[in-house]
Amino acid sequence: MQRPKLVSVAIQLIWLTIAIDAVMMAVGFDGTPANADALTFNGVMLLFYAVVTAKIAAGRNWARHSYAFLVVTELALVAAFGLSDASELEELVTYTTLPLELWILYRLFNAQADAWFLWVSKQ
Repeated sequence: MQRPKLVSVAIQLIWLTIAIDAVMMAVGFDGTPANADALTFNGVMLLFYAVVTAKIAAGRNWARHSYAFLVVTELALVAAFGLSDASELEELVTYTTLPLELWILYRLFNAQADAWFLWVSKQ
């Protein structure tokens, strides 16, 4: 069974959001110690996202659930606390990527995707 096309597109879009976040990290780094701590944390998170994305691509069901948890947590944090300390560019990127991430979730949790992840888990 081949990976459904919409799952492949979702995976490519996850890689795109990781790349956008990496660029935002590089643009936002000003060399201060507090900023260096944030850069380290964000770098670790991006690495985790990359590992999860690679595992999604390999058909690991736990990885798509982990990705869903991360996106829902991000959405909840933005809804609860907003982006008060964020620059206009960070706000624009966040409010652009969140709907994209929700679309990705929709594609990772449809009937075709469920069937494929189940098939891979039985191999």
